[in-house]
Amino acid sequence: MTAPEGRADRSERSHYVRTPAPWVAGCSDIGLKHLTNQDALSLAARTEPERVAVIVIADGVSTALGAEVASVAASEAACAHLTETFKTDAALNIALVQAFSVANDAVFAAARGGEPSACTLVAAVVQPHQIAVGSVGDSRAYWIGDDQSCQLLTTDDSMAQARIMLGMSRAEAETSSQAHSLTKWLGRDSTDVTPSVTMLSPTGNGWLLVCSDGLWNYASSPGEIYEVFASILTEDASPAAIVEALVEWAKLQGGRDNITAAVARHETH
Repeated sequence: MTAPEGRADRSERSHYVRTPAPWVAGCSDIGLKHLTNQDALSLAARTEPERVAVIVIADGVSTALGAEVASVAASEAACAHLTETFKTDAALNIALVQAFSVANDAVFAAARGGEPSACTLVAAVVQPHQIAVGSVGDSRAYWIGDDQSCQLLTTDDSMAQARIMLGMSRAEAETSSQAHSLTKWLGRDSTDVTPSVTMLSPTGNGWLLVCSDGLWNYASSPGEIYEVFASILTEDASPAAIVEALVEWAKLQGGRDNITAAVARHETH
């Protein structure tokens, strides 16, 4: 497996693309309203003896100073830990839980003498017969099948999600007061950094999409995400072209937040 990609100089964090393998890519962009990019992206991949990818996206909590530092520290630490687990026989669900603990420690270590900052984190491991996703916060992962199916693989740790679980419609909850207030995060004042973990065994070919809320804010439901994805997917579109197009689409919708998206092509045959 190649070394994790993700360390972006501050001069290039306004927009960068990572492609550790031809079948996986990610793009992060500052958007149109923010002065800094508080999202961070780390990827790693190998092709032999089988295709395996690690995708990690962190979104700095904008109300916390140093959020852009926290997100880089968390994403790099989680990606490095998950990459190392492929040298062992560690179970994916256990590896993900450990990765989030390591990422949380990295956020505190990156405080540089001041108060530690905070961020959300979503991490995915793509293997030939299984996809594992862990999340804390409100960044997301979607499975988009070639059969036109789309499945949300993560559950937000947010006030909006809490209201959905109490019976409010998704559309109403996600536009309600304090909808984006987090109930779990990494870093300062966090009390629980154990991720929600989902294991998926796809029966057909498709794409894993991992993204920050700068993208899904404009297309939250699986149906909406599928329509956006299908609208930019062409027969010969590369993963790099797909993530660039997703970021550009979000900017055309207003680009109110930092935008990060990563995709991996999964084929069962």
